[in-house]
Amino acid sequence: MRKSKIALKDTSMAEGSLLRVISNEELVRKEREVADNALAERQSSELLTGITAYIRTCWDAAKIARMPITTIMLKALRQRNGEYEADKLAKINEQGGSSVYMMITEVKCRAAESWLRDILLDTGTPPWDIQPTPIPSLNPDAEAEIKAIFDDFMMQIMDQEGRAMSPQEQAETMEMFQQEGRRRVLQEAQNIADRMRSKIQDQFAQGGWSESFTDFISDLVTFPIALIKGPVVRRQRILGWGKDETGKHIAEASEEIAPEFERVDPFRFYPEPGITKINDGYCFEHHPLTRTMLADLIGVPGYDEDAIRSILREGPVATSWVTPMEDSAKETQERKFGVAYRPTDMYDALEFWGKVSGSMLQEWGLTEEEVPDPAKEYDANVWVVGNYIIKAVLNYDPLGEKPYSKTSFIKCPGAFWGKGIPEIISDLQDVCNASARSLVNNMGIASGPQVEVNVERLPPNEPITSMFPWKIWQVLNDPAGSSAPAIRFDQPKDTSSALMAVYDRFSKLADEHSGIPAYLYGDLNVQGAGRTSSGLSMLMGSAGKAIRQVVMHIDSDVIMLMLQRMYVYNMRYSEDEDIKGDLQVVARGAINLATKETMNVRRLEFLNATANPIDSEIMGIDGRSALLREVAKGLQLPTDEVVPAREKAAVQSRLKAAVEAQQPQQPQALDPAGSPKGGMEANTVQNRSAQGVSP
Repeated sequence: MRKSKIALKDTSMAEGSLLRVISNEELVRKEREVADNALAERQSSELLTGITAYIRTCWDAAKIARMPITTIMLKALRQRNGEYEADKLAKINEQGGSSVYMMITEVKCRAAESWLRDILLDTGTPPWDIQPTPIPSLNPDAEAEIKAIFDDFMMQIMDQEGRAMSPQEQAETMEMFQQEGRRRVLQEAQNIADRMRSKIQDQFAQGGWSESFTDFISDLVTFPIALIKGPVVRRQRILGWGKDETGKHIAEASEEIAPEFERVDPFRFYPEPGITKINDGYCFEHHPLTRTMLADLIGVPGYDEDAIRSILREGPVATSWVTPMEDSAKETQERKFGVAYRPTDMYDALEFWGKVSGSMLQEWGLTEEEVPDPAKEYDANVWVVGNYIIKAVLNYDPLGEKPYSKTSFIKCPGAFWGKGIPEIISDLQDVCNASARSLVNNMGIASGPQVEVNVERLPPNEPITSMFPWKIWQVLNDPAGSSAPAIRFDQPKDTSSALMAVYDRFSKLADEHSGIPAYLYGDLNVQGAGRTSSGLSMLMGSAGKAIRQVVMHIDSDVIMLMLQRMYVYNMRYSEDEDIKGDLQVVARGAINLATKETMNVRRLEFLNATANPIDSEIMGIDGRSALLREVAKGLQLPTDEVVPAREKAAVQSRLKAAVEAQQPQQPQALDPAGSPKGGMEANTVQNRSAQGVSP
């Protein structure tokens, strides 16, 4: 190892000075000590210690307040998995008999998931739309361009007529121009909305929206709440394609900053006690991070690299505020067995969203421009791992809203937590289980006779535990002189019919309470109106009213908020100015449910009703094309191939006209009399050829 020579004066020597030689290892150690001392000084400063203490106080309150909800969620998981609670299972085992569990809750939850996915994901069109506002305002360049077109058109009319128009003619002309101007403004606003819609659809596809939303629906039907988070801006690795020197395609990995979406586990979300909405107070999200995930945060803007390195050196010992028993019960229900034997180090990070004083944020390192008033409270995002703060930034949302959206299958007014299907039908599930256990026990008991044996009248070593047809029993005389038989048979009463009636009644009540009737997922035993196709359709339409409320919750609480955030994100950060405009977000999941089966039928009826010369003249080619495109879109056909867009149709028309103009005209031969050669005979041959008849 090459030695680094550093001259250091030793003033303790009276005769002179000496040079000390320090190795590279010693330099690295001293630099690390300096960095650790600076980190310790920064992390242990009074203000940052105050942040940690404040967040710890908020965390303890949120964790204690969520304990009853944790019990409900664990019970919901067991109910879906078909497992009894520990105390109830112990009592069942004490009594003996069957411990059968009827999976009514699991069937209802799977049916509800399928129904919601069919409405919101499998309709062929997304359950949302981007539309212009009723009176859209364009950017100044677009408005100036439209005004210049109309001014030029006005000047051309004046030049052609060569006279001044009367006031009435001017008013009529201005009205016509204003109508045309409004049409052009709406058309340009619609084009902007279409481009914004395509941009957001691409961001959803790249950011994992579909996978996150699918998991969100599973949480929605199971737990008191379901949450989805986004947009969260992260560095994404993207696989692209390029060419090498020989022209061969090669794979090229690249990175870009793009928005992502993720499902938030309800077990790992802790809101402030007493709030109704997420933005009413603070909240925590628990992130179990592996060593690799924590190390990947080194160098990411906003994170304290020195703090992360210190945490990695110390290891995960005594750095968690999370109770491991809760995670252990959850992992068992999720079939994650043997997690305790996992060799990977895990670090519990808490992501805090809430108010933090400006003085604390300035101490962390934010500038006075970001935090102008130290006395004010600011919406901040703080990450804590153990006693280390690894991130503290301001909330990037301009309105200070948190990047979470949540809703419930059944919402409780004034409450943060709602109800899922397992909680709704919990009592009915218990009654059905009790009926099924009694039914199985009764079937076992009533399957054969109960035998009473007077053992004093049996010879020694006579087997009494085995019975078979035509068995001969050897008995002795009764010492008491009684004439009663030594063996008596008694057949227990069969109560299976009554128990089945109880089970059927309460399982049907589960249909009513959950809003998920059995005929929606294939039960053919439907009585009354459901025995006919039209009656069954009416029943399914009535059942749709219950699920429509859930879809409306998803529309208003999740989809609308997520799209609004994406719209604001693109308006603030997108470099494409062509997608920016005065737009509004429209959620149409409930509309998809209400019109899914009838909308395209009505469109086809309208298409046939307007297939006449008068309506065609009113609608024109553009109107007819627009109607055909909507019908093709509803039938999930390739719209651009079936009905070309207006620009494509105009190009095709111009190309066709140019081709026809370039074709030379064939002169018709004349006979000596000046008539077309062939006369009637030639015309006859042409007519026969046009009809497909040989001349």
